[in-house]
Amino acid sequence: MDWIAWDNTLKTGHARMDADHIGLAELFGLLADAVDKRKGEDFYGSLLDDIIRHAQAHFDRENRLMAEYHYPKSDQHKAEHAMLISQALNYRATFAADSTESPVAVARFPDVWLAFHILFSDKELAEFLTRTA
Repeated sequence: MDWIAWDNTLKTGHARMDADHIGLAELFGLLADAVDKRKGEDFYGSLLDDIIRHAQAHFDRENRLMAEYHYPKSDQHKAEHAMLISQALNYRATFAADSTESPVAVARFPDVWLAFHILFSDKELAEFLTRTA
């Protein structure tokens, strides 16, 4: 089951960013499958931890690119990264405290958290990098 189906809509055109996004989409797919098959709290938690680690590494790479190429919206983009990580960590903490409603909340997590960021912020960054590089 894919909660975020990778297609050209999400493609930014920046190879490294797209590779990271595909990896995140795959992790969310594993999480969707785990919820669908009711694999349990420990499995969900482990996948959420993997998603957070992958996202942090991805955001660090983007932050370095923005600094290297003097991206004019880097402060806004970095603030969005910080907000997304904060939301993910809060979600993870809530999940650990009360996993009874987690499968329902998990279903909305990737759309808001990943797709929105890619469609708007990352595509704009990728276009800037293409023009600048």
